[in-house]
Amino acid sequence: MKLSGLGIRLKLMLKKIAIDVKNTHIKDLRNRFLSSLKKIPDIIHLKNLVFFSGILSVLVLVLFVQRFNSLGKYYIIKKPEYGSTYNQGVVGLIDKINPLFIRNEAENTATKLIFSGLTRVVDGNTIIPDLAKSWTVSEDGKVYDFILKKNISWHDGETFTADDVIYTIGLIQNSETKTSLFNTWNGVTTQKVNDYEVKFTLPAQYPDFLNVASQAMLPKHLLSSVDPKNIKIAEFNQVPVGTGPYKFIRFDQLGSQSEVVLESNDNFAISRPFIQGINLIIYDDDKSLYDGLARRQIDGVLEINPESFSEIKNFSNTNIKSIYFPEAQVLYLNTKNTILSDKSVREAITASIDRTSLINKVFGTRAQAQSTPIGPGQPGYDSDASSVKFDISNANKILDSLGWVMGQDGNRFKDGKKLELRLIYPDNYENFEVASILKTQLRTIGINISPVGVDPGVLSFSYIKSRNFDLLLVPQNLGVGQDWFSFWDSSQINFPGLNLSGFSDKRLDKFVEQLHKSGDATYRAERFKQAQAVILEQNPVVYLYRREHLSAIADKVKGYEQSKYGTSLDILNNIYAWYINTKDTY
Repeated sequence: MKLSGLGIRLKLMLKKIAIDVKNTHIKDLRNRFLSSLKKIPDIIHLKNLVFFSGILSVLVLVLFVQRFNSLGKYYIIKKPEYGSTYNQGVVGLIDKINPLFIRNEAENTATKLIFSGLTRVVDGNTIIPDLAKSWTVSEDGKVYDFILKKNISWHDGETFTADDVIYTIGLIQNSETKTSLFNTWNGVTTQKVNDYEVKFTLPAQYPDFLNVASQAMLPKHLLSSVDPKNIKIAEFNQVPVGTGPYKFIRFDQLGSQSEVVLESNDNFAISRPFIQGINLIIYDDDKSLYDGLARRQIDGVLEINPESFSEIKNFSNTNIKSIYFPEAQVLYLNTKNTILSDKSVREAITASIDRTSLINKVFGTRAQAQSTPIGPGQPGYDSDASSVKFDISNANKILDSLGWVMGQDGNRFKDGKKLELRLIYPDNYENFEVASILKTQLRTIGINISPVGVDPGVLSFSYIKSRNFDLLLVPQNLGVGQDWFSFWDSSQINFPGLNLSGFSDKRLDKFVEQLHKSGDATYRAERFKQAQAVILEQNPVVYLYRREHLSAIADKVKGYEQSKYGTSLDILNNIYAWYINTKDTY
């Protein structure tokens, strides 16, 4: 009975001790332990000895467990694990998935995931091998020799070889293909050395060619039988096969909403992607996209419009990332227009635009005024350089001196012709607001502006291709590598060139062609400044602002961080390193 009573007493005491220990700091436990040790000499009865030994054993065990658990926090490492699915939200119709014919962000997103090139650009301007194993460049900088990786397969299992490279570039260079990439590859000679070696010979040195070599490849075995002029409507575009990190599985239609289902390519040339599946969920507009993010239908949005930031920033379990790209929002002035061919009219327009007021009304603190081609952080940036200053009085004097007479109704006329211009812009909230403000500001100097918002999907072929505009409000993104040639050389005036103002100046041609051929940083910085000086003198483009770009990605997604981005889609360049699942390791 005595032993039984002792057992019951011991159990009750241990239970009480366990409760006390749970709520006791480790330092207090140590003090109690030392206090108990001092009482050992007082133990003279067997039952007290048994009782004390039990308490001592529990204290030692608790101290060990607490100390072990605290050490675990320092030595346990969470590493990426394969599996899970990521849902990416996109806006726009996916009519075709082909890297030669990209119309919008939705198609571009799908293309980046399914296809890949010889090289891959990460962290803004770091070139790493993708389908290529290595490369060498000749001393004159004109010949690039690529050694391809072996045992790389297309998503259908066929082997990727040099034949696919030769076929893809040849297709781009074929005028019947009618791709906007034609000018990029025009004049480049391709040579198959063997099944796993390809040489490119450039007409002139081009330091940024390794970036160009990230051009997505197409499978010769699936497309060589298709006439180049029919590639754009080929069945392949609905069931694309690439070599990229993700394989196309199918299009799904869920009620009024559609999605593209992708599965990881375990044999991807760089490494097996951690995330097993990606679903591109397609929305009709930004509002429905953000609603999908709020309802957690999707895990990520690559581009958040400014007007939605205040709402989205409060979403739980979502990481909002802020980025500035090497991009400026600009107003192109079509110099082929009779009115805008006059340099002084262009100067008056530039002087009438109040960038600070525009930014405060549309963006608040999420944009910065930029009045020059070279923005902060870019090669050749000069904080003292500026365009024509905002000066309404000066703008009016210029137009008066040109014979544009201001009428009582606030309109200007010359030789019976009204001073009016049509402003084209991709239709979204930001551009609508900016175009409306520009209309108001130009009205103060008697210029009548008619803003026209157009579907971004038809902007290129309905307006830009034919240069069917007087004024054009679009972003100018020169890329991390600063490709001024495509945007400013007079050879790029016609489509698919990007000299959208149609501006031609021999001095500017000389500077941008020198930039195109040189890789010396100091030399290039000086040429950037010289080229900028010509543009600011002639005003074929009005530089307005550079704005903050925002993306949203669920907290559960890791591994996407890069140091620099050229565009919002560049965040996908290291998609193979993203992960959701983790495992504990020591």
